[in-house]
Amino acid sequence: MFYDFMPQVLKKQFPLILAFLILLIYLTFVYFVFVQISKKTLIEWVIFYMGTFSVYMIFWSLYKASTIEPGFIPKNTMVEHDETQPQNYCLSCRIRRPERSHHCSKCQRCILNMDHHCIWTSNCIGLYNRKYFILILFWGSLGMFLASIFGLINLSALWNKIWEYDSLDFNKVWAGFIFFIVFSQFFNSFGLYYFFWINFKLIIINIGTLDQLILEIEAQSKRKYSRNDLTVYDLGFWYNFQFYFGKNPFLWLIPVGIPLGDGYHWDKKVSSREMSGKDLNIME
Repeated sequence: MFYDFMPQVLKKQFPLILAFLILLIYLTFVYFVFVQISKKTLIEWVIFYMGTFSVYMIFWSLYKASTIEPGFIPKNTMVEHDETQPQNYCLSCRIRRPERSHHCSKCQRCILNMDHHCIWTSNCIGLYNRKYFILILFWGSLGMFLASIFGLINLSALWNKIWEYDSLDFNKVWAGFIFFIVFSQFFNSFGLYYFFWINFKLIIINIGTLDQLILEIEAQSKRKYSRNDLTVYDLGFWYNFQFYFGKNPFLWLIPVGIPLGDGYHWDKKVSSREMSGKDLNIME
């Protein structure tokens, strides 16, 4: 991947690059659609203010996701390597990792409840910033959906503006470009919403992207790669959701707060293996 060959200085600027692209799209819609073309009806004003608020929330969530430590495990907790439990020991950090932790090759650190390394935040997504990452996707998909609705309302006016100019000059090309951006937002919004829904589904069953990858590999190879039964962490929709988003509903969609756990100790339900063992003991 081209990202791996980029200098480290450029990789650190990816959050700024993403913020710039979002701001550019927003200003394009505001000036070339809202100011120049729209009739500024009540519904258009509502969409405009909601879209502006969603852009602000994207920037806030992006800032938190890229600057908050995801849950780095201190390296000064050196222990002897236990060969009987190799999956719990990190040879790079020389530490015994808590369950559900993984080593990030890009950050060169072990991360509590690591989900994945995100290039757009230049940061790992782990225990302490996973909510903020989900909010980037939520507000981003909402903002793009609002932009799509706003663009579709003025789609005919945009199309007519292209044909205001007889010759193929800069104005005609620019009007066509604006039309293409507005039209493409309709499809991009569904793509981003799908990405949001995939990540949100992992939240509500309390697993991460790496956990899902492990489960998929196990299903294909029929081999056990994870020592832990990942289903034991699924304690129901509300518990799983509130673990990351908190118990205050007024703060669910705002990038503030911390998860309810510390990443070292996890509440669990009885696994299917343990349950079957108990059933056998009862039968005996």
